[in-house]
Formats: sequence, C-alpha cells, structure tokens
Amino acid sequence: NLGGSDAGNYLLNAGTGKTSAGITARTLNLGFAGVNKTYDGSTDASVTITDDRVANDVLTATASGTFADKNAGSGKTVTVQNASLSGTDAANYVLTSTTGATGATIAQRELALAFSAAGKTYDGNTAATVAVTDNRIAGDILTATATGVFVDKNAGSNKVVTVQNASLSGTDASNYSLASTT
Repeated sequence: NLGGSDAGNYLLNAGTGKTSAGITARTLNLGFAGVNKTYDGSTDASVTITDDRVANDVLTATASGTFADKNAGSGKTVTVQNASLSGTDAANYVLTSTTGATGATIAQRELALAFSAAGKTYDGNTAATVAVTDNRIAGDILTATATGVFVDKNAGSNKVVTVQNASLSGTDASNYSLASTT
C-alpha cells in the first residue's frame, strides 16, 4: 500500500517482498543460590539457578558448585562453575559468564556412638573402661571417648555400667555433634 499526497505518482509493482536479517541470541543472566547440606566429608555443593529467560522458553541451566573446604560452618563460600544451557530454546541464549559465587551452610553431622564396657578384676572401685565406636565419615580424624562407672564396686556378672561424659576430639571433631553424651 502506498499512501500520502503523492501516492498517485507511483505504481507499486508488488505488494509483498522478501529480505533477510539476523536474530541475535539474547544474553541470559543467571542467579545462583547455594543449597545447605549436612557434613558429608566432601566439598561438593548443590546450587539452584534462576534466570531471566523469555516466558515459556524451554531450557535448563546447570552448574557445579564447590565449597572452599569440607568443614561444617555457616555462610561458607560456594564457587560456581561450568554453567551451561540445554533444551529446545538454549540456542537462543548466550551466557556472559559460566562462573559465580554464592554462600551456603554445612551443618554438623550427628554422630551416633555405641559403647561397650570391658570386664575387670575386683579393685575396690566402680571405674569402668569403655570402648566407643561411631558412624564417622571414612577417613575423618576423630577420637570419641567416654567414662564408665559400674553400678557398684562388688564382683559379679552382667553388671550395669553407666556411660557418661562422651566427648570428641581431633581434626574433624568440629564437623560432628553428639545427640547425647551418655
């Protein structure tokens, strides 16, 4: 269609035509949030990802996360890397960065202790030797100890031993909590 005061001076050969142009991929901004976890002896971290995609586009953003160290603590830095996109509409986007940083907490792991008392020869007191086993993460440096007291000082079999004052020490002790010290 031609319009305007001079439109009558022109003849339009065709009402349609073709040309070409490109559509540039849109920059996709990613937001990262660290996911809290319970101590597991590793620096592996999970992250949730948000983005500013066009509504209804089908794509998935993924990335890997790593805590600075394996130890329990709050507000720990999580380094995010290897962000990537997949899905039907992924080719319509470009990432300005494939890395980032966020924070998360590694909570102490509850350590389950089991106790066994050793028999002894009568010595006039109630002190008992107690062995402690636990469910620590393999390779962690940790010592669990407790004290034991026989119900009385007298000789006898199957005597009750009260266990108390359980405690932890060692390089990895701060990564654990005890539900009970008895």
